[in-house]
Amino acid sequence: MRKLGNLVSATLATIAIICLINSCTFRSPSHDQTMTRPAPATGYAPTPSPRLANVGEVRGVWVSDTTKLDWDTATESLRRAGFNTIYANLASGGAAFYPDSHAMPSVVRDLSDPVARGIDLAHERGLAVDAKQIVTFMYKAPPWFQHEVVAQNRVMRGPDGHAIVQSGYTWLCPSVPANRALVEASVADMVKKYPVDGIQFDYIRFCEQPCCYCDNCRREFEQSIGTRVRHWPADVMGGPYTMKFSEWRQREITAFVQQLSNRARLTRPGLAVSAAVFPELDRAKEEKAQDWKTWLDRGYVDYVCTMTYSPDLREFESRILKEQMWASARNKVVVGIGSWKFDHMSQLTAQIGAARQLGAPGFVLFSYDDSAARNFLPELGASTAKF
Repeated sequence: MRKLGNLVSATLATIAIICLINSCTFRSPSHDQTMTRPAPATGYAPTPSPRLANVGEVRGVWVSDTTKLDWDTATESLRRAGFNTIYANLASGGAAFYPDSHAMPSVVRDLSDPVARGIDLAHERGLAVDAKQIVTFMYKAPPWFQHEVVAQNRVMRGPDGHAIVQSGYTWLCPSVPANRALVEASVADMVKKYPVDGIQFDYIRFCEQPCCYCDNCRREFEQSIGTRVRHWPADVMGGPYTMKFSEWRQREITAFVQQLSNRARLTRPGLAVSAAVFPELDRAKEEKAQDWKTWLDRGYVDYVCTMTYSPDLREFESRILKEQMWASARNKVVVGIGSWKFDHMSQLTAQIGAARQLGAPGFVLFSYDDSAARNFLPELGASTAKF
């Protein structure tokens, strides 16, 4: 995983979305690391998602910065607005957003553990909480840890050989075994520590900038094709090995998804596993190495949440239809709505309505942080709306 009158019209729009969101029944939430890469699944028959099979509709929000989340206010606001799921960032590729992590450096020092109290509060108020693991992006990672990872040559590198840095943070290279072990341990730690209802993988991809051309990627790729690449990285950037390199990157990410999914399911049997993905499959595969159709087909994830971010309603509807076609089952595609792009509440209600008309099993807003700041999640009393 992205950025987001008069009093009478605002109030009417607010009431409209409350009614729209609550037209379906409420859901009740459920209450040693190896580095060998898993072999491709054979003869796997995907079972219905434990999340989507038992809920009329996912009505969720993504929380960008859990370290700043007021769980009491958020859960009450979301309950009143008719939502039933929170996808909360609990860890990145370089930091844990909760105290006493056994895998990542913890950036939260409150030993009273606001996350544990928040999840309990969410469950009391009828909201499920899915832990979100930011996989390759080292969001909020302490400088010392980033320096350590860079020194160990474990980060994504551009064509010039320099580490890719965005907003002050580096990216873990998914081809490096130590990085896979680190994230796998983080996933296990989260689902073991907290009674979450699911796990979602975000940023499980290569960076959108041209990458990764680190020493390990070169070594692994050359081994996969059985020959030396003479002109690196030119030969994989428009040269003779471009297509093979793209396919190799996709296999790397797919194997990573399988590994993390296996760990989550072994640690917590029955846990719902999902991934936040880019919606246009061809571009997702070519630019980010996200072959999410294969992830669904092989059962590595139970469903995907597509980042279908467009303020234009017709484009939004067109994208959903394509996503459902690629997924081969529309009930496996929960639609992500970019509410941060909207100027008016009517745009949000229209897209929620469109997702429902097209048979999506639910929707997720990006993001709670922005929606709360702009009052897209109204504070209405029990006398105004019945749940």
